This record gives sequence, C-alpha cells and structure tokens, in this order.
Amino acid sequence: MTAESLQAKQLENAQAFFSCLNAYNFHGMADLLTADFTHEYFPSSLNPPEGKFKRSKDETVQLFKNAWEKVIDGMQFLPPLDIIQGQNAVVFHVKSDGTSKSGKRYNNEYMITLRFSGVGIVHMKEFVDTKYVADFFGA
Repeated sequence: MTAESLQAKQLENAQAFFSCLNAYNFHGMADLLTADFTHEYFPSSLNPPEGKFKRSKDETVQLFKNAWEKVIDGMQFLPPLDIIQGQNAVVFHVKSDGTSKSGKRYNNEYMITLRFSGVGIVHMKEFVDTKYVADFFGA
C-alpha cells in the first residue's frame, strides 16, 4: 500500500467511525478499532464519565453504547467544521446535535484526534467543551 493510499484509507476509516456512531452501529465502530485501542478524555479539568480518563476498546464501545441508550435520546455528529490529516492521524473539529432522555438539547463541540496503526484506529483523544459538559451534566 502506498503512503497516499494508506492516508486515504485512514481518512475513510476516520469518517466511518463517525458514521457508525451516527447510525448507532457499535459493532461497526468496534471493527474500526485495533485490539489495543485506547480512548482518552481531555482536558484534565473535566470530570469524565465514571471518573475515568482512559479506556480500553471494550470499555469505549460500552461507554458509547450506554450513553446512546441511557442518556441520549438521539444524537448526530454534524459534518466536520475542520479536518486535519497528518502521518497516521486525523483530527476533527466537530459538533453534535442531540437530545437527552430528559428532553434537554445536547449540542456539544469536540476536537477529536484519531491515531492509526495501519488502517486501524489505535487511539482517540477527545477534547470536549468543558463548560458545556459541566453545565449540561450539572443541571
């Protein structure tokens, strides 16, 4: 595989990651992740779900599944505001449009970095709008 075709496949898989989340296709999402995948929340001032900043592949899939089933009534990641691709990494500036089970709007903003090993996603850094998250979950 050439460097150009590798980068093209990485970008395709990064976009597929968000498509799977939008379709609530957690098996499809898991298929894009490597066995040693890790997920981290940032910034460090955030109080992440269950107080856990770093998660394994299985923990991450379960986290998204639980959020969509227990907290979120409906949510979509909107088309990215910006995409930056580097060597074995794709960075998205993206917003969400959703509603919680209580009927409250959930419109967060994210910077998400996906790192790759080959074409598989090996690591995800998720920066969220800290104030928005604190206000949303504090209410």
